[in-house]
Amino acid sequence: MRMNDLFPLSEREEAINALHYATAIYTAAPVVDDLLDAVDWPRGNRRLVDPSCGDGIFLGRALARLLRERPKVREDELLDVLQGWELHPSAAQQSRARVAELLEDHGWEPGKARAASERMVRQADFLTAGPTGPYCHVLAGNPPYLRFTNLHQLLRAEYQAALPAYACSDLLHSFLDRCASVLMPDGEVALVTADRWLFNVGAAKLRESLGSRLGIDRLQRLDPTSAFYRPKDRRAGSPPRIHPVSVVLRPSSVAAIPLSAAPVFPDKQEQPNQKPGITLGEIAKVTLAPWLGTNGIFVVDEATAASLPAEHLVPAIDTDDIRDGQLQTPTRYAIRTTPDCPPPPAIMAHLEANMHRMAKRGLRKIPWLPPESWHKRNLNEPILLVPRIARSLRPVRVPPGILPVNHNLSIVAADRVTLDEIEEMLSSKEANEWMQAHAARLESGFYSLTTTLLRQLPVQF
Repeated sequence: MRMNDLFPLSEREEAINALHYATAIYTAAPVVDDLLDAVDWPRGNRRLVDPSCGDGIFLGRALARLLRERPKVREDELLDVLQGWELHPSAAQQSRARVAELLEDHGWEPGKARAASERMVRQADFLTAGPTGPYCHVLAGNPPYLRFTNLHQLLRAEYQAALPAYACSDLLHSFLDRCASVLMPDGEVALVTADRWLFNVGAAKLRESLGSRLGIDRLQRLDPTSAFYRPKDRRAGSPPRIHPVSVVLRPSSVAAIPLSAAPVFPDKQEQPNQKPGITLGEIAKVTLAPWLGTNGIFVVDEATAASLPAEHLVPAIDTDDIRDGQLQTPTRYAIRTTPDCPPPPAIMAHLEANMHRMAKRGLRKIPWLPPESWHKRNLNEPILLVPRIARSLRPVRVPPGILPVNHNLSIVAADRVTLDEIEEMLSSKEANEWMQAHAARLESGFYSLTTTLLRQLPVQF
C-alpha cells in the first residue's frame, strides 16, 4: 500500500508535486560556481537569494564561499545575506539538509545548524509569497521552465492573478519578471535558463519590460549533457529537452547588451537593433504553406482523388515527400474550392462525409472551405521549399503546379533575383552559419526555421 493511499494529497499538494516532477532538473556544481564567480557576492551586507532552490546546490556553493571569506559570520548576518525559497516540501528538506551539513562541517553545533537551515530555506512560493519590492542584491539559481498550458489549473490561476500578462506564458518568464521587480538598484540576476525567452516572439513584451531596467552583461550557452543532474525520481542518462544558457543581468547603464523587444541570439551576440543589410525578405517572398486541416478531408490520397473531379485537384506535398534533399513524386492531392461557388456534388459529398473528423480549429462557416484559403495562390512558378524543422538550410526545388501544405516554408523568387540565385544563397556556408546562430534549437541537432527568421536572413548578390 502506498503512503498516498493512507494520507491522500490535497489538490494543491498534487499540483505542487506535478510541477516539481516536470521541472526538477538541477544544475551541476561547475556551472553554479561559474555563475557565482560572475556576481559581486559575498560583500558587506549584499543579499543573495535563490528564488527556487531545489536541492540547494546554489545555496550550498554560495554558503561555502561565504564561510571561506567570513569564517566567523554570525547566524543573524548569515541569514540576512543568504536565503532560499522552494515550493516543494521534499526539495526544501534536501536544501536544508545540504545547508545544515555544510554548517556542521564548519564547526556549528548540529542543532544550531539545523535551526539555521530551517530559517534560511523557506518552503513557500517565491512568485506569490515572496518579496514584491526591492530586496535582493543578487538573485542566483535555476528557476523552472514550464509553459503555463502545462501547469495545474490551481497554480496557473494563482500566478495569473499575481503577475502581469506578459509574464504568464512560461514559468521562466514569471521568475525573470519577479526577479527584476525585487532587485536592488545595483543588483544582479544570475540564472541558468532555457534560451527561448531571449528570441521568441512571445517573449518580446517580457524582454521589453526587463530592458527598461536591465541589460545582459554575460551570456553563455551551456551543454545540456553536462550542465545538469536529475533527482532520483527522474530518468537518468538523458539530457533535458531544453537548450540552456547562463545569463547575468545588470542595470542597463553598465550592461554590455541592451534588452528590448528585439531578439537576442546566444550564439551570435550583437546589438539587438543592429541592421544586417539586405535581407532575404527584401528580395524574395517568404510565405507559410497553408494548413488544410485533418488529413483525408481537403488533402486526399490517390485512391480518393480518383473518385473526384480532376479539375478541382492539385498535387500536394509535405515534408515526407522530401528524401535525401530531393522531392519525390506527389502521392496526395489538395481539393481546390472557392468561397463564392459551391464545389461539384462529388466533392461536396466527400467533404460532408468526412468533415466530422476535422480538428475544431479547422472548421469554417462556409462548409466547403479549408481552414486556410489558398485558391488565389499562384502555382504557375517554381518555388523553393524549406522545411520548418531541419538541420540545415537545404532548399528543395518544387516545380509549378504543386502545392506545399501543412506550414512548410515556401520561398518564391521576387523580381530582383532569380530562383537559382536564391537557392545558391540559401545553400551557402554563410547562410547556414547565420541560421545556426539565430534559429531556435530543437532536439537531435534540428532547428526551427520560421518565416520571420528566413525574412531576416542577410543575403549578398
